[in-house]
Amino acid sequence: MTSRERVLTTIARREPDRVPYNLRPSHELLLQFRAHVGEGDFADHFGHDVRYVSLALPERPAHVPEDQWTPTPTPADIAATAVATARLHGRGLAVCGAYACGVFEQAKAWLGDEGALVAPFEDPAGLARTLDRITEWKASIYGAYAEAGVDIVWMGDDLGSQRSLVMSPEHYRQWYRPRHQELVEHIRWRGPSAQIAFHCCGHVTPLIPDLIEMGIDVLEAVQAEAMDIAQLKREFGRDISFWGGVGAQSILARTEPDEVMAGVRDALAIMAPGGGYIAAPCHTLTDEVPWASVIAFHEAVVRFGGYG
Repeated sequence: MTSRERVLTTIARREPDRVPYNLRPSHELLLQFRAHVGEGDFADHFGHDVRYVSLALPERPAHVPEDQWTPTPTPADIAATAVATARLHGRGLAVCGAYACGVFEQAKAWLGDEGALVAPFEDPAGLARTLDRITEWKASIYGAYAEAGVDIVWMGDDLGSQRSLVMSPEHYRQWYRPRHQELVEHIRWRGPSAQIAFHCCGHVTPLIPDLIEMGIDVLEAVQAEAMDIAQLKREFGRDISFWGGVGAQSILARTEPDEVMAGVRDALAIMAPGGGYIAAPCHTLTDEVPWASVIAFHEAVVRFGGYG
């Protein structure tokens, strides 16, 4: 199988030849890569199955307020991203659009954390206008990736802390689910074959049925410190795929290489059967993760990630 075939097979919740995997390194971790390995491409070196493409959107000028800066992709931007996607497809790789923060995260950026959470009670009409404006903007970005032909459109919102949701399920369903549904439908319209991955850090178990009902294909991050991955696989694994699940805090940053190997092996044993799992750390890895843990992660997914 090519990497692309492998990723699309597992998202369809069928078993490929082996579990696909990737890892997102921080800039500091890339410096470690160059120190230990030398020049080269991190993902190529470790045989990752997923690559990312980014729209070349302009940076916000200093004189423009943040809530007035909503750059939308042009046809030329989409065409350039389509070319980059096609090149990666030509190498047999799966392609994911770069992450653009979602409706709630953008509302927090514009209104502040507290402001976004109290606005439904203090200014519901104003919040509705703000969220609708954000949704229209995000639709243009997510839709552009779908139109460019990526395999996975990466949307989402950080809706969980390490112990609970940051808002009640009822609050989510009133204010954010309808807008997430609108984004999903827009992506399907712009790119019917695109798979949709929903990013969410922290505890999001109570909202997974909502994500499934909306048509989300993959839950990404799957923070093992915040959720029971065995419960997720048991209760939802027939209806949604998972991407992540290896604890960046609990496994990769805090343990020795043999313990990393064991942690990855255990995650694979839980999540891999029947397909529906892309192995990855549950977050971009920073320089608090020892280089030996990075090596151990990759060795473990190769050693323990086969089917049959």
